[in-house]
Amino acid sequence: MNTAQKILGVIVSMAAMSAIAGEGAKQHPKFDLNGDGTVSTEEMAQHRQAMFSKMDINSDGNLTREEVAEYKAKRMAEREANKKDRFDQADANGDGQVSADEFAASTDKMTKRMDSNGDGNIDRREMFKAMRDHGGDRHGGEHRQGSGV
Repeated sequence: MNTAQKILGVIVSMAAMSAIAGEGAKQHPKFDLNGDGTVSTEEMAQHRQAMFSKMDINSDGNLTREEVAEYKAKRMAEREANKKDRFDQADANGDGQVSADEFAASTDKMTKRMDSNGDGNIDRREMFKAMRDHGGDRHGGEHRQGSGV
């Protein structure tokens, strides 16, 4: 591993740890794999390894600038596609606009899906589970299923 690769590894690790320290596990449920409200060093290591593997496009165990740029471009394209998918799902009549009624129906559907115990409320565990299940977070994670607008 050359010096540039070591530096990149340190930067990626520091950025992830900074995000956790700055906002806490509650804001980053994808790091909190067991849903206990804290992020262990093991959970962080698992997340870092998964992140590295996704970026290491040619699977040679090293990251190049090109791989990182390609990974970022792919993520941006996925996010844009998911935004369109969520909009299209909310646009029930297909007129290219989401009315207040369509928006309300879309968010009601999302809320009911997240309320796994049916009590009419979304508690912390249900929120974390929904975010993990759908692969998303408020910092750019993708959503595998439509979640409204």
